[in-house]
Amino acid sequence: MKKHLLTLATVLFAAGALFTSCANDPEEPQIQSDGTQISTRAYGDKSPKTMVYVETNDVNPLNALCWEMNGEKFIDILNLFASNIHKDSDGYPTVYLNDKLTRVLEPNPANPTTTGFHKYVKPLQEEGIKVCMTSLGDWQGIGVANLTPEMADRYADILVYCVDRYGLDGINFDDEYANYSSTIYNSYSHVIKALRAKLDAKFGVGNKLITVFQWGNYNQIDVTAGGMIDYVDHGSFGTNVFISSSSILGVTKDRWMPQAIQLGTNYIQYFLNQITTYSSQAASGNYGGIMMFNLRPSNDQNPLPVFQAIANGAYNSATVSSVSSPYSQDWEFIPSGFELTKDDVPAYQPTYTGN
Repeated sequence: MKKHLLTLATVLFAAGALFTSCANDPEEPQIQSDGTQISTRAYGDKSPKTMVYVETNDVNPLNALCWEMNGEKFIDILNLFASNIHKDSDGYPTVYLNDKLTRVLEPNPANPTTTGFHKYVKPLQEEGIKVCMTSLGDWQGIGVANLTPEMADRYADILVYCVDRYGLDGINFDDEYANYSSTIYNSYSHVIKALRAKLDAKFGVGNKLITVFQWGNYNQIDVTAGGMIDYVDHGSFGTNVFISSSSILGVTKDRWMPQAIQLGTNYIQYFLNQITTYSSQAASGNYGGIMMFNLRPSNDQNPLPVFQAIANGAYNSATVSSVSSPYSQDWEFIPSGFELTKDDVPAYQPTYTGN
């Protein structure tokens, strides 16, 4: 996704622009796989939703706790950007957590309650923020667009296992950097259908999210699979960009995010006004949400002006305020990373036939 941000910056610069600088919850509390009870606010009391991607290579996801509006956290959905799709010795997809993401999710066995889920996911969920893990390619020649139905089924099993193992609220897909030599027709659909069936079977219908970044191979997603996605966002970053409908079949306005805003930039007032205008359109048009990429800590690039611009347009000019100091990147890096394969999923039971 970074490559699109660089493209945007180049276009704006050439034009002479100068920048100065979270499906409904169950009503009863969720019970995580470790027995921990997570109470979150009713999901659905705010529209449009706000969704942010956090670059876990250098940013603590707890920074999403730093801003509130009307007594609740401003951010609704947070995507941990990103896990990678690798492959095992049999050529089947795996979930790989890189050296920097590992301890955000995978606990230190010597101190499990102060690492992983308990440290970086649970505090967000306790404040009503849905936490999803992004699945991203990694130049391995494998991704969501070149899996056989059986491989898609196996990959969905691993993703469901990750949701359970790490107490997550869902999975986000970003089909980039896979380095495909070829793709397989409807592979992406197979992944989404298998994942939806397995998430609903394990956690109950509507309790976990599937979201998609509309960029690579989204034309593989058929109308049935598109109807199973909770939210879709796009990569046409810009303060003056409002894309009125998704190009993925089956995705309706209430599940589409027409704005994509880069948070790693200090915007002058002209561009903040554009954000307000389009945020107003997102609210009045009953769109699903507003997407933002690259949340930074406030002492690096304060997102408050953008958040307030969104609130001015989408939430009747409600005040967004900073309520805590920024969080630093405070976890150890694991040089080898951490990988989950089909063999790590307990009692694998194939349930999806690729129909």
